[in-house]
Amino acid sequence: MRRPLLVAVLTAMLAAASGAALAESLPPLAVSPQAVAIDSLYNGEDLTVTGQVPAGSQVVVRLSGEPRTFRMKEKGRVLGVLWMNTDKVSFSGAPSVFLVAASKDAPAGDVASLGVPGLAKAIKVETHDPDPSALTAEFLRFQKAEKLYLENAGQVTLGPDAGDMRPFSAVLRLPSRLSPGAYSVEVLALRDGAVAASAAASVNASFVGAPAFLADMAFGHGTLYGVLASIIAILGGLVIGQIFSGSKSGAH
Repeated sequence: MRRPLLVAVLTAMLAAASGAALAESLPPLAVSPQAVAIDSLYNGEDLTVTGQVPAGSQVVVRLSGEPRTFRMKEKGRVLGVLWMNTDKVSFSGAPSVFLVAASKDAPAGDVASLGVPGLAKAIKVETHDPDPSALTAEFLRFQKAEKLYLENAGQVTLGPDAGDMRPFSAVLRLPSRLSPGAYSVEVLALRDGAVAASAAASVNASFVGAPAFLADMAFGHGTLYGVLASIIAILGGLVIGQIFSGSKSGAH
């Protein structure tokens, strides 16, 4: 029940953020892979989404992580000289990851309102700053620099109209810093300056192998994890010390 509920919540939140009225439902989407395995060698992965939209439509595809609260510190000039942390600020309702891709003929204004800029309407800011909009813009720039929010995260290819429908295929590049959790994949069909139809699916990401073992140790066996981490750090320091002491003794 949790993943379908997440998809519904994220779809409603993002639709409200963009002002989109979802007129009708599209046929079910095909998403591959439906489960993303984050192992020691994970460095991002391509996510393929295929389906059909009404004939004559353009397509926007969005991938959203679970909404969360980001707590950060605001920097300011103290005494007119030093840059220091001056206040705490939190951004709530912001997706952990937000990737957008659009067909090449999709109107730029519509893509912007449905993309990263449109998130500004959904994110709530807690701050003493009289201009929270500036902080929100800075937060979005930061997330884009971290490659967690991307406006050109992939490619959408449209096929020719086939009767009342038109096939499409999209490939989104998942970030290398993807966190475990449930993600919503949403397809929006644009026509005549509005969202004519939509569909959503879910993707789950999870740790496997060594990352899964370490995560289980850290969260399920904190004391043992701390002891092992300390032992590894000590052994690593001893090995590095031996290497450098050997190189010094052999130098002329």
